[in-house]
Amino acid sequence: MALSAKPTRPVAKAADPVEAFISKGGSVPAEAVAAEKIAKGAQHPLKFPADTDLFDRLEVARKASVVRLPRNTWILQAIAEKLARDAG
Repeated sequence: MALSAKPTRPVAKAADPVEAFISKGGSVPAEAVAAEKIAKGAQHPLKFPADTDLFDRLEVARKASVVRLPRNTWILQAIAEKLARDAG
């Protein structure tokens, strides 16, 4: 099987400078956002008090379980267990 180059499309010249600017295109914003997330490091969506070790204790308890659950699932499960205890 022979390989050939990708065919080129004829580029229409836009007479209007605005149309020329729009058809020029640009970079993909997702690449910049992904680079920012990598630079910031891992973050969690919950806000914990800065003067406590509550988040660290949560992570230790979550990682100690037999089945590794995502943090959100673990927290929802803990809330459901507490509500069941308080109701009963």
